[in-house]
Amino acid sequence: MHVMKEWRFVGFDDSFRGNFGCIVGCVTAGTLVEGFMHAEIEVDGLDVTDKIVTLIRKSKFRNQLKCIFLSGITFGGFNIADINRIWTETSIPVIVVTRKKPNFDEIFNALRNVSDTELRIEIIKRAGRLFKVDNVFIQLAGCDLEDAKIFVNASRLKGNLPECLRIAHLVASAIIHGESRGKA
Repeated sequence: MHVMKEWRFVGFDDSFRGNFGCIVGCVTAGTLVEGFMHAEIEVDGLDVTDKIVTLIRKSKFRNQLKCIFLSGITFGGFNIADINRIWTETSIPVIVVTRKKPNFDEIFNALRNVSDTELRIEIIKRAGRLFKVDNVFIQLAGCDLEDAKIFVNASRLKGNLPECLRIAHLVASAIIHGESRGKA
């Protein structure tokens, strides 16, 4: 696969406080910021997959996106993103990126405190195998591991995370908390 500077990526991250949560999608051309998407999500709800699909489908960048990056699979508490549905409904590969290896036993145990526990567990299990790529862990839908490595490397500016995820985090936390927080 030929790497192109013009490849466009979108990275989604969230922030929430109390019952209010949001996701922000940052669109980059390589590592250069080109635009943003935003939607409110339910804390511990089941709407993040639909919100991501809708934002992608409505986006002027839709036909140019090479990959959708997600900052983990859980948004707004335990609002679980179904990466296979996002891939199927957008035809754009999806890569989940986390700095730390998720502890699925802890996650499954914590899910007993929210509604639709079995559905949420099933969505997490469908996300598939976890791979270690450099200093991050990834899950993927719609591409193979080699292409995923290329997308991750092409999307980084500094550090381990794709630039679109780093910027999405900053913007989402500013929306909720009034200023950017955390993993910038």
